[in-house]
Amino acid sequence: MSKRSKLPVYIDGIFHLYRINDTDDLYPNQVLVDECMDICFQELSVFDKLKYELSSVSAEITKKIRIPQMKEITSDCVLKIDDEYHRVYNAAHFTNKDGYRQSDITLEKWTGSTEAKNETKK
Repeated sequence: MSKRSKLPVYIDGIFHLYRINDTDDLYPNQVLVDECMDICFQELSVFDKLKYELSSVSAEITKKIRIPQMKEITSDCVLKIDDEYHRVYNAAHFTNKDGYRQSDITLEKWTGSTEAKNETKK
């Protein structure tokens, strides 16, 4: 009898994806560029040990989520979940025990501007 694999489920929420770009000004500013993508996620627990370890490097961890694997999501991305903005602190890409490719994303508080500009994809 063959073992059945368990399909990953991403029903805890949806985020909107932005990429951080620097302006071409004399003193560059960080601006958000709308990537025009909404992605479903599964929320993971952020353990006290992880929060403690990351607080020693001044990271204010807000959430940890899991999505279908997207290697395009890096630390130069910001996610909007509900009305809050979170910067990607770390993204770990892996294949789970059932063979499904996933990404675990650790988020920190975004303190930059939330004004976004749209750019058309080429």
